[in-house]
Amino acid sequence: MDELNFPFTKSPNYMVADKRVCFQSAEVSFGDKSIKLEPLPLAVLYYLIQHAGDVVSRQALLEHVWGNRQVSDDAIRRVIKKVRFALEDDAKEPRYIKTIPMQGYALIAPVQLVKGSGNTQKHNLGKQDKRFFYTKLLWITAALIVLILLSNWFFYEQKIQKKSTEILNADAIQIETLTDMSGSEMSASYHPKHDTLLFIYRENNDSPYALHRKNLTTGLVHRLSFDRDNYLSVFFSNDGQYVVYNKNTPTGMKSYIARYANSGLHETKLLNFATNGVYPVSFGVDNDTLYVSALSSGSNSLRQHAIYRYSISQNLLQQMTFPFVKGYGDYAAQLSPDGRYLALIRNVSERRYHLLIHDLEQQNIVSEVNLGFFASHLVWLKDTPDRLVLSSFKGDVYYFDMRTEQLVEQSGSAPGLNDAFYSCGKKCLFMRQHRMNYKDIQEVKNPFSETDITSLAYFPDSNADFNPIYNNAGDMMYFTSKNEQRAYIKSIDTKGQQRVLYTFNARHIVTRLSLDPTGTKLTGKIEERIFVLDIKSKQFKKISLTEEQVGVPHWGRAGQSVYYSRLEGVDTVLYRYNLHTKKKEKVEHGISERKELTNGDSYLLDSDYTLWLERKGGERVSLMAFDHLSSLNWQVHDDYVYWSETGQLNVSLNRLDVNSGLTQQRLLFENSWDVEFSLHPSGGKILVSHSLLADSNLVKVQWP
Repeated sequence: MDELNFPFTKSPNYMVADKRVCFQSAEVSFGDKSIKLEPLPLAVLYYLIQHAGDVVSRQALLEHVWGNRQVSDDAIRRVIKKVRFALEDDAKEPRYIKTIPMQGYALIAPVQLVKGSGNTQKHNLGKQDKRFFYTKLLWITAALIVLILLSNWFFYEQKIQKKSTEILNADAIQIETLTDMSGSEMSASYHPKHDTLLFIYRENNDSPYALHRKNLTTGLVHRLSFDRDNYLSVFFSNDGQYVVYNKNTPTGMKSYIARYANSGLHETKLLNFATNGVYPVSFGVDNDTLYVSALSSGSNSLRQHAIYRYSISQNLLQQMTFPFVKGYGDYAAQLSPDGRYLALIRNVSERRYHLLIHDLEQQNIVSEVNLGFFASHLVWLKDTPDRLVLSSFKGDVYYFDMRTEQLVEQSGSAPGLNDAFYSCGKKCLFMRQHRMNYKDIQEVKNPFSETDITSLAYFPDSNADFNPIYNNAGDMMYFTSKNEQRAYIKSIDTKGQQRVLYTFNARHIVTRLSLDPTGTKLTGKIEERIFVLDIKSKQFKKISLTEEQVGVPHWGRAGQSVYYSRLEGVDTVLYRYNLHTKKKEKVEHGISERKELTNGDSYLLDSDYTLWLERKGGERVSLMAFDHLSSLNWQVHDDYVYWSETGQLNVSLNRLDVNSGLTQQRLLFENSWDVEFSLHPSGGKILVSHSLLADSNLVKVQWP
């Protein structure tokens, strides 16, 4: 079975006792309260409703909801727990779902179909109900047709406007500007003892990221750093006496601790971790303890990061977490106000993230939750030791309650408000606010090319633009674009004519765009699922499943299939999806990517990030090993392999001569981390998505 069994997408609504279940909106409501359910808990609730009063076994759930996939009993119990939470049910004194020991679960609450709430064709309405239904349907049909013809467009526009208003309604969300400088403010920290913000700021794209502060009582802003190094982050200690900051220097990334005073930073000390790649993320319970992210100890090919506890006085690192994943690992951590729990974010694979909470007293993990988005910031809520907020650059804002293990989205959150860094009260957060026009697409000369370039294109736009790629002839471009409300996959030709190919949620991310050899279809990843888009018909189809952890898609040589890898345990397995048969077949273990060229050669990237050349006859030659880079972007042109990488906030383009083995490097951008690029078919120029000044401020947001 290739899909999970979610048959409820057109189901009518039901009343389960006093709770209304709407499957179209995925909500369970009671009075003014409404709780959103994820697809899996919603599917379980749907199956229980269809078998109300009967005992539903674990095997039945596995077969009809999970599609006979291997799922642990704990996983099923967690889903049932989410359904109970939505119904406000108590497992010890159940009114809705009763656990039948050694047998399964039973929905014991009365169930009633809500008439007129969707497709009722497959549900048991009584004869009298059916006669009433069809009689009523006859006399309203004519009126409905007229109404639809006259007002369909109007209602559609009103719906779109209402949705936008709900997201960015200034009357509902109170936003107070904390900083208003003519540039970009970011990576902030606040301490109420000083009523002071610490933040990183740069005035324009050519200036370095510098350390600043603002006293909110006096309104005065001071610069605290005066070198040309790029400062990356800064945060206060719990008592406000000390500050830790990180910066990129000519000799690498450095971390410092300094005593904070109204006159500035004093007694600055370099933190000597005795190893490279250590990044402080938060203070511990005292001023001698830091939590840092660093490469996990031990030797393995995954090279993931873990969270360590670091003693400043003893210069001692103690590993706290032990991830064994294909992704980056653990990169953010925050200690709860009472010092008992350590919350951290783990990158499991390319775009999959988990929230984990460690009980430091009991030395065990008490919560692990799949986030479904890239959380960049963690903040424990003020005066609430068991709740925290997670946020992202995309505008995601979610609350997590340790008591219920529920992840609830903040209503009204949207792109443009992001990266919460301080809890100022109930539903009150200090955040970053920025305009959505922070990237433009432009052409630059290939620094390795000796071809004379007489013209390079620039594509200024009011939206943020990403993922530019040339078509096969080099006279058209495909890219993605987004604003506060929507995101798009678009094309633009040499005459500047744009065409929208697909519209999607503004908080979703499309990556790894690739055009097939025939120039008629695009593939890529939307969030963590691989899609195929027919350019002419605009037909959009996802070809991988939600629960699959997949790699980068590449077209087969004839454009009739897509190669992509899937993580199975800790093993990477390459699959080929056939567009005609709509079936996938296993190709090879240990291979992450496969690029097939029209000349019969292929390039393969294995799970250890070693690049191989496979000749037409099948012979394979090892070319080089890449670093573990989640943003690895590589292309082949003639007899060269090109790839981009960042270092010291500079972006370089590298190339490998396949015949000689010679590697070269050229600088592309300074003070940037944009690694996306697409080589023109001629090889003379490159298409990039380059960062603009974000024009951001720090704000206080009071949610309704």
